[in-house]
Amino acid sequence: MDNNTTYGYWRVVASHCRYTIPEELVRPSYVGDKECPENLNGLTIGQLIELGQTEGGDADYRITEIVLGFDRETTDKSRAVDVVSFLSWVGQQVKAINRLFEGVSHKPTAKERQAGVENLQFGLFGMIDWFAKRMGITDHDEVLRVPWLRIYKCMDMDNKTRQYEKRLNEISLREAKGRKRK
Repeated sequence: MDNNTTYGYWRVVASHCRYTIPEELVRPSYVGDKECPENLNGLTIGQLIELGQTEGGDADYRITEIVLGFDRETTDKSRAVDVVSFLSWVGQQVKAINRLFEGVSHKPTAKERQAGVENLQFGLFGMIDWFAKRMGITDHDEVLRVPWLRIYKCMDMDNKTRQYEKRLNEISLREAKGRKRK
């Protein structure tokens, strides 16, 4: 692909062959005349959810709209090499963010699994509802406007607090058993 090929032209040509966007392209400095963000930390949880659910024929346009604020025409007029690199980079970033969330998700104990905790997994709505309750927010749509990084940090803090409380309870139980024997 020539460095000056527009994305709109490239997309038409690429649709006639078996081209897929490589996963390991680096973030371009600019797409069109807009500077690319250093990371996706400025996105809201709603935007992050949209990126994760964006697939199909016009997913590329939706991604540039969500992250860069581009309309279809602006994306099509941008250099193909920049748009393709940008789309690959966004995909890598979303996967990394998803791994962060997976890392702070509560891992059920054997007792919790035996009690049926798997019936209490409510997906994205469950996370939004948890955060709304945690922060005293009554409108779930308001949570969608919260930066994803804030929700992640709250999940991380709650998970660490839960682990601490569990260890503290275990220590207290051992000490109570030790006093009963005396």
